[in-house]
Amino acid sequence: MGKLYFKLAKTNLSNNKPFYIPYIISSIITVAMLYMMSFLSDNKGLNKIMGADSLAIIFRLGVGIIVIFSYIFLFYTNSFIIKRRKKEIGVYNILGMEKRHLSKVLFVETIYSAIISLVCGIIVGIAFSKFILMVLYGIIGIHKTVEFFVNIHGIILCVVSFGILFLLTFLYNFMQIKLANPIELLRGTNVGEREPKTKIFMTIVGVVCLAIAYYIAITTENPLNVLTLFFVAVLLVIIGTFALFTAGSIALLKLLRNNKKFYYNKRHFMAVSGMLYRMKQNAAGLASICILSTMVLVVISTTVSMYVGIQDELMARYPNDVCVTVDYNSVIDKSSEIEKAIFDEIDSAEVKNKKAFSYLSVFVGQKGDNFTTDKEHLSYQNSYLFYILSKDDFIKKDSSFKDKIGNISKGEAVVVLNKKYDIKIFGKNYKVNKSFEHTEDNDLYMISTLNGLGYIILDNDESVQELYDMQEKMLGKGANYYTNKIRFDFKSGNKKQKAAAYKKIDNVVKKYFKENKNDKKEISSYWVESRQENEQNFYLLYGGLFFLGIFLGTMFLIVTVMIIFYKQITEGYDDRERYQILEKVGMSSREVKDTIKSQIRIVFVLPIFAAAVHVTAAFPMVNRILKMLNLNNEKLFAGCLAATIIVFSVIYYLVFKVTSRAYYKIVK
Repeated sequence: MGKLYFKLAKTNLSNNKPFYIPYIISSIITVAMLYMMSFLSDNKGLNKIMGADSLAIIFRLGVGIIVIFSYIFLFYTNSFIIKRRKKEIGVYNILGMEKRHLSKVLFVETIYSAIISLVCGIIVGIAFSKFILMVLYGIIGIHKTVEFFVNIHGIILCVVSFGILFLLTFLYNFMQIKLANPIELLRGTNVGEREPKTKIFMTIVGVVCLAIAYYIAITTENPLNVLTLFFVAVLLVIIGTFALFTAGSIALLKLLRNNKKFYYNKRHFMAVSGMLYRMKQNAAGLASICILSTMVLVVISTTVSMYVGIQDELMARYPNDVCVTVDYNSVIDKSSEIEKAIFDEIDSAEVKNKKAFSYLSVFVGQKGDNFTTDKEHLSYQNSYLFYILSKDDFIKKDSSFKDKIGNISKGEAVVVLNKKYDIKIFGKNYKVNKSFEHTEDNDLYMISTLNGLGYIILDNDESVQELYDMQEKMLGKGANYYTNKIRFDFKSGNKKQKAAAYKKIDNVVKKYFKENKNDKKEISSYWVESRQENEQNFYLLYGGLFFLGIFLGTMFLIVTVMIIFYKQITEGYDDRERYQILEKVGMSSREVKDTIKSQIRIVFVLPIFAAAVHVTAAFPMVNRILKMLNLNNEKLFAGCLAATIIVFSVIYYLVFKVTSRAYYKIVK
C-alpha cells in the first residue's frame, strides 16, 4: 500500500507538470537566495574587513526578508495549484479513496517537492555563492582573495525554514480536502461565484487610506517623524490598495457593463463579465502585483541612487579632508594650541580652506515664532539644534558674514536660520537684531536628522560663558560641553597620501592630549575624522545596501512574474470552456484572441498604473529619508527612479506578452 502512495504521488506530479515545475523552480531559487544571503552574513573573509559590522547587519536583515517573502510567495502559488487539482482529487475520492489516503498521497507529494527544492536549491546556492561574493567585493571596492566555504549554518537555516514552510503548505492542502465534500471537489474550479456587490464602505476605506498615506508622504517635513510615519504610510497604502482593488474594481467593471456600447462589444463582453464574477480572486492577485511592483521600484531606485551618489554622500558627511573635534567641560579655546601642534608635524602651506572655531550646542523647541529651552516646548518632534558662538568664532567659520553682522550689543543676538525669531535660552531673553539665511553649511548630515540647525551669534565669549553656566545649572555638571573644531583640506595628494597624513594628525592630537594631562579634567572627548579614512566604510555601507537592493529587487520581481504567471494560467483554464462555447456559436479565433487581449490588458495596466501613482506620491518622503542617509542630490534620485520605472515597464511588458500567449494556448 505504501508503494502505491509513492507511485500515485509521482504520477500526480508528472501529470501536473505545468503547475509544479514553475512552483519547484521558484522554490529552488528562493532556497538558493536564502543560502547565499546566509553565506554572505557568515562569511569569514567579510568579517575581517574593517567596518564590516554594517554589512553583517544588512545581510541579516536580508535573510529575514527572504524568509518572510518565501513564506508569502510559496503559500500564494501553492493555493493556485491546489485549486486546480480539486477536480482530480474529487475523482480519486469518488473512485473510493478515503480522505486519509488522499492526505497521505499529498504528504508524499510535499516530501518530493521539498526534497527536490532543498537539495537543488542548496546545491545552486553553494555553486553560486562564490560568484555572488565576487560581485559584492567588486561593488564595495574590496580587492582581496575570496574565501569560499560551505556554510553549514546556511544549510540548516534553509532546511528548517523551508521544512516548516512545506509542512504548513501540506496542512493547508489537507484542510482544503478535509473540509470539502466530494461533489465540491469534483466540481473544482467550476464552482460559480455570485455577482459581487458594490462595496461602498470598502471603497471609501480604500480612498481614505490612500489619501492619508499620500498626505503623510507629501507633507511630512520633520526628519524625526519621517522614518516612523513612513511605515505607517506603507501600511495604509497596502490596506488602501487591497480595498480599492477589491471594491473599486467591482464598481469600475459594473460601470463598464452599464455602458452598453462598450459592454456589448465582442472584445469586451467576455473580459468584463468574466472578471466581474471572479473579482474576489482577481482583486487579491492584482493588489499583490501592484504592491510588489511598488516595492521593486522603490527598493531598486533608492539603493541604486545611494550607490551612484556615494561621493555626494561622503562630501555631505565629511565636507573636509580632516576635521578635529574637541569637547571641553568648560568654555575654553585650545584650538590655536592644537592647530600649532598639527602644523608643526605637517606643512601648513599644503592645506587650504582652514577653519578653527568654537561653539556651545543647545537643543531648543519652537513656540510660534519663538525658540525656547523651556522644557514644556522641548519634544522629540520639535527639536532644533543651535550652535551658540561669539561673533569672532562665527566669522572664522564663515568669513562671508564679516561685513554683514555688524555690531552686536550685550543682550542682543544675530540668528542664522532662514527667518527672524525671538530667542529665549535658559530663561534669558535675547533681542534678535538681524537674521540671515545659511550661505554655507558643513553640517548637512546634522540638518538632515533634525528640524533645523541654526546659529545664535553673541557679542563675545563672555556671553557664551554666561549661557554655558546657565546650561550647566539646568542640566548638571558634565552634561554640557563646549566644542572646538578645526577643519581643513589638502591642496594635493592622492587618497593614500591623504590617509597617511590623517594618521600623522591623529597621532599628533593624541600626543598633545597625553602631554597636557593637567587639562584632562576639562576634556570631555576628542576625535579626528578623515574623509579618505572613512571612504571604505561608506562603500561598505552603501555598496552593501545596493547589493541587497538588487538582490531583493530581483526576488520581488521573480515573485511578481510568478504571481502573474499562475494568475493567467489559472484563469486560462477557468475561461477555456466559456471561449469554446463562444467559438461554437460563431465567434472566430481572431475575435477570441482580441477578447483575450482586452482582458489581459485590463489585468496588466491597472497594477502598474497604481504602482506608478504610489511611487510618485512616495517620492517626497523617500527623498527625505535619503537625505537622512546623506544623499542630498534630488535630481540623481529622480533620474534613478525614472530609469527603474522604464526598465521595469519593459520587463513587465515582456511578461505580458509571454503570459498572454500561454493564456491563449490554454483557451484554445
